[in-house]
Amino acid sequence: SGDQDGYLNAVLLNNGLIDEAIQFLQSPDYLLNIMIFVSLWSSMGIGFLAMLAGLLNVDKTLYEAALVDGIKNRFQEIVYITIPQMKPQMLFGAVMAIVGAFNAGYIGVALSGANPTPQYSGQLIINHIEDYGFIRYEMGYAAAISVVLLIAIAFLSAGAYALFGEKD
Repeated sequence: SGDQDGYLNAVLLNNGLIDEAIQFLQSPDYLLNIMIFVSLWSSMGIGFLAMLAGLLNVDKTLYEAALVDGIKNRFQEIVYITIPQMKPQMLFGAVMAIVGAFNAGYIGVALSGANPTPQYSGQLIINHIEDYGFIRYEMGYAAAISVVLLIAIAFLSAGAYALFGEKD
């Protein structure tokens, strides 16, 4: 058995360690915690760089002019200068966060190796659509969920644009 599976795998299989590891990795609590960690870790990339670029590109003379005009503290500088100057970067960060939320569903499937995830612990709407559309072939239900997702995305996008979009 050692030649066919490899010596290390034979030792692990004979001692039951691989089965225990698989059961542990597929437990709902472990899956959810790892999903949260991986999602947060992967969300720090492009959004963070966009915010950093926005902060570095705020014109410093605006702060001096605001001081002359009567701004008294750093909080007022943030509210009246920094945030309005960073609205395009904040809109980009919001859109990237919404897109990244869809990847979280695939993280759960990849970590558990199953769709639906064990006890639906890492199940998101994307996983639900894939489960009913491509695994169970219940296309009507999957289409209805897709329409609900479309409406939710439309509202989230409109809200993000209302908060961070440029107003003419």
